[in-house]
Amino acid sequence: MIVPPQLGIVADRRREAGEPPSPPAFAADSILHFDGAALAGHPQAVAVADSAGRLISANQGFSIQQGLVSDDGLRLAEPVVEGLARLAEGTRAVRRVAVEGGVGRRVFDVACLPLAEGRRLVIATDRTVEVSLRNALVESRARFKDLVAVSSDFAWETNHDGTFSTITPKGLAGLPARDLIGTKAADLLDDGKPAPAVLPFTTPTPVENVEVWMRHADGHTICYLVSAVPLHDGEGALRGARGVCHDVTVERQQVAFLAEHRNRERVLARITNVFRREANPDDMLQVAASTCTHGLGASGCQIFTTRTPLAKSITRPQLGVTASFGVVGESARGEAVLARMADQKGDDVHVYTTRPWSVLAAPAVYAGRHVGALLLWRGADRPAWGKADETLMASIVGQVAVAIEQRIDYHLLLDASRTDPLTNLLNRRAFYEEVRRRFQRLERDEKTSALVYVDMDHFKQVNDVHGHEKGDEALKHLSDILRTNTRSTDLVARLGGDEFAVWLDGADEEVAAKRAQVFLAAASPLMRYSGAADKPLRLSIGVAVYYPKAREGLNEFVTRADVAMYKVKRSGRGSYSMAPPPETL
Repeated sequence: MIVPPQLGIVADRRREAGEPPSPPAFAADSILHFDGAALAGHPQAVAVADSAGRLISANQGFSIQQGLVSDDGLRLAEPVVEGLARLAEGTRAVRRVAVEGGVGRRVFDVACLPLAEGRRLVIATDRTVEVSLRNALVESRARFKDLVAVSSDFAWETNHDGTFSTITPKGLAGLPARDLIGTKAADLLDDGKPAPAVLPFTTPTPVENVEVWMRHADGHTICYLVSAVPLHDGEGALRGARGVCHDVTVERQQVAFLAEHRNRERVLARITNVFRREANPDDMLQVAASTCTHGLGASGCQIFTTRTPLAKSITRPQLGVTASFGVVGESARGEAVLARMADQKGDDVHVYTTRPWSVLAAPAVYAGRHVGALLLWRGADRPAWGKADETLMASIVGQVAVAIEQRIDYHLLLDASRTDPLTNLLNRRAFYEEVRRRFQRLERDEKTSALVYVDMDHFKQVNDVHGHEKGDEALKHLSDILRTNTRSTDLVARLGGDEFAVWLDGADEEVAAKRAQVFLAAASPLMRYSGAADKPLRLSIGVAVYYPKAREGLNEFVTRADVAMYKVKRSGRGSYSMAPPPETL
């Protein structure tokens, strides 16, 4: 038998103590027979001890350094002795013990085999690395569970059919874990949002940061970024997936808010630039209708404005469509929306439903007065109006109200520059501008029309005898006569002084002659304004008819009517004269 160095120390200490030397370790009648070379070469820690735990012999592995032998080198270490005692009491073949030695804490599996004379063969298998790895794994798993539990992510695992089999205690989408087990992940998706190309909960390949929109338990929409890996069984078949969900709803809301803000600023900037660039307010509103349609994703847009100048006491005026763009509802639907707006209290933005249309509408208010309205139309194929649309609409309608007020002022000034202030008829400049446009149309369409010049006879005597106030009254009376006896398509103007002109649209020679006769008959009440009995206030009328085949110019046409009127003046007044056709006819 090979005796390690520490056993030599044990023998010396026994001699000093007067104890008899130890008998040979392996007697002929021992239960197990092996030579010392086998003990010394054994790969594990092996020792022979008596029933009291005194060490008889051991190989190099069974040492004080390893913590298996007591510090005096004479006995088995106390943990080993206790392990052997428990081993003898139970039915187990191996007992695990932990010891402290020169190399630190070690863990051994101790087995015991009986030998002759009460001796025991003790075999200690080092399990320190294995136990350490196992403990590290357990600790790591516990640490991972703790980190997942306190993190903002939601860990989960699904079966092959996409139902949840494992999930963190905090649950998902506002639902507790117990309600989610056995639930299909696909059932939690928000139908109002686009579905991902590959659903991470049943993915056959690893995926990262897939955006998934779900419906929260309380009804609102929630967004997750999902990363997942597939799970396979031993034969490679897909048996589910495992992954984590990270809630990014707040981030997505912030992105959406910034996008809405940028869009609002872009649309407002576009409208402001249009207002700055366009000189004509009507053009401003038309481009604004186009910009609103595109900026708010509408099917079409209508801008309503007041039909007549507003008095300060009028807060709900009659409105008419001034600008329209895109596809909008029928006029009856628009009028119904305006009526419902009039019933609403306040000036807020409202959404009205008139199937199949959804209308976002707001009154245009300037200086406390309702000057118009803005209507945006969406068909059934477009999404419903949201709060962001209403906010943008509230910003836009204020700009539109300013443009509407500018349009009102513009047309008031335009009307003032084109209208005779006494009679409210067209003045000379406005009349001839419109006649010039209509004359060009006559040249293209080759249709007839008539120009009528009307002059009041002996009007000077009215002012001289009765005063200018009476003369103004006579002028107003004549303007009413001409306006009442013409159509809406005709033009009536006061050219200056007591001279008037009438354009009879589409009239031929016969119609023009009858109209002149009507004027003369209707003017008989003017006699009461006469300055003297021998100078009655009557009318002298000259009529010229345009003949397309004559290819007559505008100046020649006007001159013929003027000559015809003065012909009546020279021949006695109080009648009418038809100008002869042009010589080119």
